[in-house]
Amino acid sequence: MLNHYRTFKRLIGIIWILARYRIEFLDDRFLVYRFVAWMVGFKPGIEKMRRELSPPARLRCALEELGPTFIKFGQALSTRMDVLPEDVGLEMKKLQDDVPPFPFSIVTKIVEADLEGPLSQFFIHFDPVPVASASIAQVHHATTLGGRDVAVKVLRPNVALLVETDIHLLSTLATQIDKYIPDWKRFRIRRVVEEFATSIRNEMNFQVEGSRAHKFRENFQLDQELRVPTVLWELTTTRVLTMEWLDGIPIDELTRQSHPDLDPTQVSKNLIVSFFKQVFRDGFFHADLHPGNIFVLKDGTVAIFDFGIVGRISVQDRIWLAELLQGFIIRDYRKVAEIHLAAGFVPRHTNIDEFEDACRQIAEPIFGQPLKDISIARLLAQLFKVTERFDMAVQPHLLLLQKTMLTLEGVGREINPDLNMWVLAEPLIRDWMIENMGPKGKIRTVRERFRTFSTAAVQLPELAMLSVEKLANDKLAIEVHGDSLDRLERRLSTGIKRLSMAVTGAGLFMGGAIMAGNGLPISWFGPPLALAAFYFFLAAIPNR
Repeated sequence: MLNHYRTFKRLIGIIWILARYRIEFLDDRFLVYRFVAWMVGFKPGIEKMRRELSPPARLRCALEELGPTFIKFGQALSTRMDVLPEDVGLEMKKLQDDVPPFPFSIVTKIVEADLEGPLSQFFIHFDPVPVASASIAQVHHATTLGGRDVAVKVLRPNVALLVETDIHLLSTLATQIDKYIPDWKRFRIRRVVEEFATSIRNEMNFQVEGSRAHKFRENFQLDQELRVPTVLWELTTTRVLTMEWLDGIPIDELTRQSHPDLDPTQVSKNLIVSFFKQVFRDGFFHADLHPGNIFVLKDGTVAIFDFGIVGRISVQDRIWLAELLQGFIIRDYRKVAEIHLAAGFVPRHTNIDEFEDACRQIAEPIFGQPLKDISIARLLAQLFKVTERFDMAVQPHLLLLQKTMLTLEGVGREINPDLNMWVLAEPLIRDWMIENMGPKGKIRTVRERFRTFSTAAVQLPELAMLSVEKLANDKLAIEVHGDSLDRLERRLSTGIKRLSMAVTGAGLFMGGAIMAGNGLPISWFGPPLALAAFYFFLAAIPNR
């Protein structure tokens, strides 16, 4: 009962704030909302505010006033240019997450409850004035008993309860949109809300953020471009995150003040190179690289913070992305179109000639500009926008990557106007492709696939018996979705071919090994082993 009352009260508050800013697209859908907006309009200054702000700006202001869930949701939507009109998406990128700090007495209560002891048991000094305050948490500078300077991030009180209430409302609204507004079905609003709910819940669990920071630190422990603070796990819980304090300046301060000891060109290079290492080498990238989360240390090294939002990209997607970028750079638009088909980004029935022309129309105006003005991120943004008309399947991780690249490119060019992302990224991508698609990569792939095949072969008899038992007891059910039949057919065909080649290779390998073990000359066991290697190589080649 209390939960329903809380949800209803929050809903009334949301309607009131939206009505005050007169979010116009709601007028046509909800008569009650239109009436409330009309009533609110009589308050002094409301009509003037509405006239001075554009509709997208009013929506941004409303989301900022609605609190953390809606600020984060707007920021998440800014990555989905397939969902939002361009002017609204650009306005969402301006969402501010700066809010007044909560009292130090509450900070003390949370930290002492989670660490199970008074502050003096863990810290020599704990600054009561926060160095940063946002909608989810605020950060304080402190010194541990061992004399180590640290940053302590503390979750806002009751924010989890508010977020869960808002997620419930958003999920209900998304369900109703899917049901009653067919025109919006292609935007997959429910899926967007589900992805957002997972993301913001992870953001409110500081042990998750700490583990991500630890992974980034491990990935870059041998690199010189990027520094990631150490997590102090003994002082970290789900609501308190304690990390090493790094002395530096926010990266955008390089444009506001003179720092003779720092070279903006080298700083921008460190920023871009470290990001492409995250994407292509590690497949794990920081997806919230706005200036507030990027600091520059005294030696020009870049340091990153706030690991609430991260992106992951598989090896195969990295290969496709690298080939896409290379195809655009050398202006081989046929190759770009073929990669989209091979990756399943567009349906198999797509007219490849028309898609090739669409890619050419996107790229030629961009590559006709001076080299320093060419933007990889804008190229990808235009590509995702154009492919909508070819029924391109939504790729959330690639959209997140594109949004992060766009933000990062803007930050880099603020401090270095001549920055060219591709010039810095191209050698890294080329070396990564050689490593993963050259001979060494093929051998590694064969080894991994053979290991997987061996594991599956051991499990096959048990799985077969289980299937027979289910069939005998009439419990075997197979569910097939119509829209996945083509993909299933391709995968089955590919799997059967690879399996037959791997089995043939295994037979030849065993035969050659037996002959070699019995002391026969190389002329006997050499050809079977060579053929085995050839069949393993064929089994490992990606099917396009």
